[in-house]
Amino acid sequence: MAVEAMATWCLNRYKTLDLKTCTKSQVNSLINKLAVVMNKRGLLKLPSSLNNVGMLCSDGWCYFNLSSLCVSNQEKCGYVVVDCINTCNKPLSFLSGEGTLIFHFKPDVTSCEQPGNCGFILKTVPGNGTLRTVKLCTESEDYESKSIHFHDNIRAENMHIFYVDKHYGLLPHNYYLVPLSWFGWLHSGRDTSGDVKWWERYFDGGKFKILYKS
Repeated sequence: MAVEAMATWCLNRYKTLDLKTCTKSQVNSLINKLAVVMNKRGLLKLPSSLNNVGMLCSDGWCYFNLSSLCVSNQEKCGYVVVDCINTCNKPLSFLSGEGTLIFHFKPDVTSCEQPGNCGFILKTVPGNGTLRTVKLCTESEDYESKSIHFHDNIRAENMHIFYVDKHYGLLPHNYYLVPLSWFGWLHSGRDTSGDVKWWERYFDGGKFKILYKS
């Protein structure tokens, strides 16, 4: 969430300061300070697969190495990243209507003899605002006629959902992070650079992911 907050800070400066956003050195300074806070508080580090993230800076889209916030490839991590198996190419449409996201995920169970894959489903339900709320499906009827089954020890409070997308100019193994709060801002109509349909084309080919505390 702190990394998403940095990305949001960069975007807000870009929008409010006449396209003059933060510099790479400012973002790197924030990353270093965040690493110090994590070490002092004993917070769990992120998976190594999240080493690189793109953010909007004064030099355009830049990528940053977050290795100081992530475990090394040899270290055990307290989090796992779970990919959505049905890629959602239009996240704004997903969050503004009825939709489901399916994830394959085997929790900490000794054995499982149920048919299909272990996993879980997230679905949108009506919320207080324009966009809908994402909810974990826990009822057996939610999984009828599905290729996955649910285990009761999967918990919504252990999940953090986020969206990633590729961007021209970033290296293939990098991505840029799109916090879900951005979609509420874009869908509200307060953005002046383009309408919702324009942003739908912009977020094309990305994927929802879950950071799960194991």
